[in-house]
Amino acid sequence: MRQKMVERSVNLETAAEESAKQGAASSAKPTRAIRQPEYACCARPEYMNDTKDDDLGASPSCHLLPEMGGGDDDFGGDSRKERGDHASSSGSGSSSWRRSPSWGVALNAVIYMAAPMSMPATMAAAGFSWGTVMLVYSCIATYHSGILIADLGQRLGPGVDSYPKLMAVTATRGVKAFAKPSTASASQPPASGLGLGSQRQRNIGGGAIRRAGRFGSCSCHVLQFLAYFFDTIAQMVYCTQYLDQLLHKSGVCQWTWMLLVAAAAAPMMLMVPGFAESRWLAIPSAVALALMVVVFTAEVTLTEPWQCTPGARYDPPASPFLSLSAFAYMFGGHGMFPEMIREMEKPEEFAPKVLKWTYATVMAMYILCGYLGYWAYGSANLKANINLSWPDNGLNKLSIAIQLAVCYYLIYLTNVALVINAEVAMGISGRTSNSMCSGGAVDWKVVKRFWFRLAFLGVQTLIGILLLGGKGDVLLGLQSLSGAIGMTALTYFLPFAMYWICFPSEMSQSRKVWFAVNIAIGV
Repeated sequence: MRQKMVERSVNLETAAEESAKQGAASSAKPTRAIRQPEYACCARPEYMNDTKDDDLGASPSCHLLPEMGGGDDDFGGDSRKERGDHASSSGSGSSSWRRSPSWGVALNAVIYMAAPMSMPATMAAAGFSWGTVMLVYSCIATYHSGILIADLGQRLGPGVDSYPKLMAVTATRGVKAFAKPSTASASQPPASGLGLGSQRQRNIGGGAIRRAGRFGSCSCHVLQFLAYFFDTIAQMVYCTQYLDQLLHKSGVCQWTWMLLVAAAAAPMMLMVPGFAESRWLAIPSAVALALMVVVFTAEVTLTEPWQCTPGARYDPPASPFLSLSAFAYMFGGHGMFPEMIREMEKPEEFAPKVLKWTYATVMAMYILCGYLGYWAYGSANLKANINLSWPDNGLNKLSIAIQLAVCYYLIYLTNVALVINAEVAMGISGRTSNSMCSGGAVDWKVVKRFWFRLAFLGVQTLIGILLLGGKGDVLLGLQSLSGAIGMTALTYFLPFAMYWICFPSEMSQSRKVWFAVNIAIGV
């Protein structure tokens, strides 16, 4: 017995010596490089250069889609609180993007969301009762969805700084949530890091997770494109009509005005990189927006349209569904909220500080212009461009000139999130320089960005010219199309769905009911 024990001890010692030799030999060999994350669409975005892969873990976009981390954490095993603290302290992107103060973001949010001159036509399309219900509901629901968007960006990690990335990480978490765990996974603790982690996740496969992320990101890109691409065309049509109204005796065709509008908008599109730099242009636009409401009130009060014969007529709404998409357009700024937050010096101030300023200003304009305009003109004499319902007097011309200036800025503002996301995907984004030549060498990134933005605006101009030849209210149709395709999804139901998928443990029964109602109405 003792001899067997001695032999076993010798065998163990021999095995230990062999193991030590193998370990020494393996340490002398070159270490195998860790597989780097896959970049599905392009090189690593420039604004993420000083964000470590360890912090990102699973990057939530089609630009950066490595295998997701284990457990309930997609970002390398950090806790939710740690991720939130890191996001709020260091931000989600490079310091070169963190330039915009809160007031600049609030101004841009107000200018984009506020469409007070379109509110009378929107109320007329819905009717007084249905319009009131939709106005109140839209205010409450979209304010809440704005808070959810900001909360998702802060809590999901420093790399989640655009709407497509929010969608990507939500899609990956949804895939893992619906996967069926195997028997073996019940006894295995979840792993952390960049690997798939638990047996439950390995059953799905890294490829399925990455495909889910790409699908979520690319779907959001399509929604953003359809929403804001057509909204930009609507702003160009507005400018064309305003110029035609102001200079109707010039004999210039509307398609010529459209070309002139595009030529005037091109310098701003090509020279202003993003939201942070545009805040100085937003100041005069915000002043013009306030003057617009003052002139509107003065025009209605002085002309007294209710005294005309025949007076205002209030017909039943012909298309309540059209009014739904129109209201979505009136509150449709949420699709670019993550991109605005990405450029804030203090992103934690977006909700509720920036949202409070934005909604207080916008709702005051909507209530005044919507009810006053609908009461004064009725449903029969209102168009999306309310200036067409006004007499050709001095106040009308002043109002048109003010709106022309605001819409001119909106051509840029509605395009900026689209072009920046596209430039990130193509690897030509950047904030270091706007000059095509730097240090005697050609900066091809700036050159490519210049021609891309010019071509982007050119395509929108061509489509706008084609639409000018159509029949009916082109503006109301464009606004409804933009609202129905993208803004309803990005504003009304996707924020609620994403939050539910990402943080299901925080959903109380009453919260589930509220979220489900918003998702159902939005869909």
